[in-house]
Amino acid sequence: MPGRSRYAVPVDYFIMLGICFLFIVLAFCMNTPSMVMEGFLKIQTSRSVLITDYIELAGIGAAFVNSAILTIFNLFLLIVNKRDPNGKIIASLFLTIGFSLFGKNMLNTLPIIAGVWLYGKVAGKKFSEMVIFAMVSATIAPIVSEIAFLNEEFNIIKFITAYFIGIFVGFIFPVVADYVKVMHNHYCLYNGGIAGGFIATMFAGFLRSINIEIIPENLWDTEHTFQLAIVAYSIALALIVYGFITDKPLNAVAKFFNLLKEKDPEDCDYLTKYHNTCYINIGIMCIVSTTVMLVLGYPINGPILGGIFTVSGFAACGKHLRNATPIIIGSILAVYLNHLDSMSSVNTLAILFSTGLAPIAGRYGWHWGIITGFLHVSIAVFIGDVNGGLNLYNNGFAGSFIAVLILPIIIIFRRINSKIKKKDKS
Repeated sequence: MPGRSRYAVPVDYFIMLGICFLFIVLAFCMNTPSMVMEGFLKIQTSRSVLITDYIELAGIGAAFVNSAILTIFNLFLLIVNKRDPNGKIIASLFLTIGFSLFGKNMLNTLPIIAGVWLYGKVAGKKFSEMVIFAMVSATIAPIVSEIAFLNEEFNIIKFITAYFIGIFVGFIFPVVADYVKVMHNHYCLYNGGIAGGFIATMFAGFLRSINIEIIPENLWDTEHTFQLAIVAYSIALALIVYGFITDKPLNAVAKFFNLLKEKDPEDCDYLTKYHNTCYINIGIMCIVSTTVMLVLGYPINGPILGGIFTVSGFAACGKHLRNATPIIIGSILAVYLNHLDSMSSVNTLAILFSTGLAPIAGRYGWHWGIITGFLHVSIAVFIGDVNGGLNLYNNGFAGSFIAVLILPIIIIFRRINSKIKKKDKS
């Protein structure tokens, strides 16, 4: 129509779409169509609380299809609302790809997205402004599944109740997410996980108060490490190659080293600042996180691959090799020093997700990064008990406590150090 500008779908969305199509092709190569369909339906009707590895629950094909469908749906929302990509959007898409392997599905996500849309209507905001909230709000999707499939029995009353509750939590999510930013001053990248943690804790407390016990899951696949590692490495290498071939190689290298110098937690949209070179950073962080898991002897499964994709996605808005490495070192030290089995699922995931606090290491140095990573694991492995696994981005919730604790301590020590240096000079 004349007078209306056309919206050209950004290449970034085609890249994400390519990953989705790869997942669909792999799904039907690894499992028969009937196995995929049966497993997909099983995923939709599962409780989905932490830790429900969809690969263990329903098969690798069904898990891949679930991930692809939910991510394509989010891409559809972005394109229809003509939202141009930035670092946060790419991170949110990778979150969707990853967490749709262990907790998110279309059935438990839709009412929460509807709630975010409803909030936008009431607040007088366009959905294009709310779409990131809609994407990350699925951190509390298990609330819907837990109520809908309580005692693993289907009941239409429970299902309708679950959907109304999903709409309600989606409605309040943007407000809570905006409010909790002041807690960590942008030093925890998983802001959605913090908001989700508070909402999930509220609901877990309510359910327990009416004598409904939330039973955590521990579905953990150990049979597909080789295949999933190949998938992770292949995607990473493709992104790195794309970053180089879409820019002059020497120019891309120069941009990448500039990206590694980034320290400002409030100005970390690497996609906008570095464009396609950002994909080199994403690919490298994917390779590093996958390799760390393999070297430590952990299986690559749905939750671990979800963690790897989370590390990769936030390489578009806050993580890079220099600020994430000290956090990883600190978290590994904590894992091997705490009383839990070093191979336990909570320990394993804490290593990957601890990198949400990477901006602290970037701003204040590697030594504070190691301390931060160590402390993160100490809280993250137990914080899930508070909300019963109803918050998928649980390490983000733990990260908020660490940020609130560590930042004032850092400031105090820096002031003391500054005074000592002044005395020495005088």
